[in-house]
Amino acid sequence: MHIHTSPDVSPRKCSDIGLAKRLQAAGMGGALVKSHGNDTAPRAALLNEQFPELFFAGGIVLNRQAGGLNPFAVRACGKMGGRFVWFPTMDSLSYQLFHHKNRNDELPEGLICLLDDNGEVKKEVLEVLEAAAEYDMIAATGHVSAEEGFAAACAARKMGLTAVLTHADLPSNAYSHEMQKKAAELGIYIEHCFFTTYYDRVSIEEIAAQIRTAGCDHVFLSTDFGQPKSPYSDEGIAMYAAQLEGQGFTPEELTLMFRTLPERLLKKAE
Repeated sequence: MHIHTSPDVSPRKCSDIGLAKRLQAAGMGGALVKSHGNDTAPRAALLNEQFPELFFAGGIVLNRQAGGLNPFAVRACGKMGGRFVWFPTMDSLSYQLFHHKNRNDELPEGLICLLDDNGEVKKEVLEVLEAAAEYDMIAATGHVSAEEGFAAACAARKMGLTAVLTHADLPSNAYSHEMQKKAAELGIYIEHCFFTTYYDRVSIEEIAAQIRTAGCDHVFLSTDFGQPKSPYSDEGIAMYAAQLEGQGFTPEELTLMFRTLPERLLKKAE
């Protein structure tokens, strides 16, 4: 919830098939496969056919290759069984501005912001959410700024969608404790990823504090791994769990955040 695998537009630690075999060996139940550059719903469908004892889900990231804030791409993904729609990641204007702070190279063209000049959610965002609602998809914030993401997640909740603040601890889109607490009160889920702790972006102590602020019943935990130099995702899950256990989280709380909530979110109600 979530993992990056190949085939992809960037080098990855392992393939879809390699991931499935590792999850089998680790006794895990499945995963959400994410790509910044392509729709992963068809890949998830093939994995589910080949590994029926596991459960995989996919989705679409609304970067430029998908046409940006494109409801038609969302509907196509939904028809294929896609579970998640992420707002822009690498093509988010705020994300690129964050990473260009001390660089002289020009920003890419066509970067995407979710808010208009008045700070209101754009109508294209609402159209995307309407398309997601048709297929009971989950709306996740991607790499947009905390201001954009919180506004989009609130709009999603008003439409009755499940909404997620994607890796709420990532420095480029860091959500404050207050925003996370408010989000949880509104029924928005918060994702924390081991990536930010493993690569020394955010301490495990701060992650623990953020989780306590929102409450375990509104938090699920991922690795966001798949980078060639990262551990395998199953290894990362074990490392993350051990570190959080060291912060005082109980086995019941860890089970809720690592397994129960992800399974509940990924599998649509029958």
